[in-house]
Amino acid sequence: MDLRDTAALSPATERRWRERLSTAQAFMRARRHLPGVLIEVAAQHPLADRAVPGEEFEARLRRGHELYRGYLEAGRPVEVYVPGSRHRHLGVEDENSLSRAGGEFLEKLGVPAPAVRGDDLNERYKGEAGVYGSADECFVAASYFRDGGFGTLVSVCSPAQMMRKTLHYLQFGVYPLTHTAPTPEGFHDFLYELLVAVPEVMGTDDTLQDPGSDGAERLRSDRRPSAG
Repeated sequence: MDLRDTAALSPATERRWRERLSTAQAFMRARRHLPGVLIEVAAQHPLADRAVPGEEFEARLRRGHELYRGYLEAGRPVEVYVPGSRHRHLGVEDENSLSRAGGEFLEKLGVPAPAVRGDDLNERYKGEAGVYGSADECFVAASYFRDGGFGTLVSVCSPAQMMRKTLHYLQFGVYPLTHTAPTPEGFHDFLYELLVAVPEVMGTDDTLQDPGSDGAERLRSDRRPSAG
């Protein structure tokens, strides 16, 4: 679906998404009394020098660290999930997974290693398929949020991808508190997100988790290294 080809979503589609929002909000209200906090910091490829977070990824990690400290000072137990398998961009393969690069950055900022989650959760919930896009990130974070008995879910991402990531989260039954970390030159294009990506999620492929998903296959074809 492309917003340029349609004036509005169908009533049935709108109704379906309103039901998902209501269901996710109800689930979050039922969890609100639990003290645990899970912060998902959306990864960003490519890595600088193929090994460390670039400017935009670093900005999100620093914002995630600020939130981590705030919740910790409030007496809440906190874990930070940094998603992302090892990526390829324009034919160049990163040396590290996005999870590892982001996790090491957080540890240097002072987040204890046991509070940083990454490749372990990628493997637990996505296995060999890996984590190669926003939908994968949200699927893993939502799954661990449910299984881990957390009460609050926080997502840190770029301003342009916020709406699409929230839609994925709704489809996975949760509703995060979303924070953004803007940078002068963002990877995600606001107009593409608005005109193409968001309508595709709302009307065509809302999870990108089905083995037959064309969108998921495109992401893995473009981003997955030839080996590993």
